[in-house]
Amino acid sequence: MHGTIKAIYEDGVIRPLEKLHIKEHEKLTITIIREPAKTKFKKKALSLVGIFNSGIKNLSQEHDKYLYGWKKAK
Repeated sequence: MHGTIKAIYEDGVIRPLEKLHIKEHEKLTITIIREPAKTKFKKKALSLVGIFNSGIKNLSQEHDKYLYGWKKAK
């Protein structure tokens, strides 16, 4: 078996989140890559999905207002 699987680290053990098709006692080489944490910015950015159909006309000039709630400096 070669490929990528999802796993979770709990109580000092890495536990696969799906069935592995490997034989008992088979030796493996494992590469660990952390998934990026969902940040406040990412959540805010995802809230913009669909905004292009919302009728907002000034999104390109006022993107910070809609993304962060900031008012444009004059």
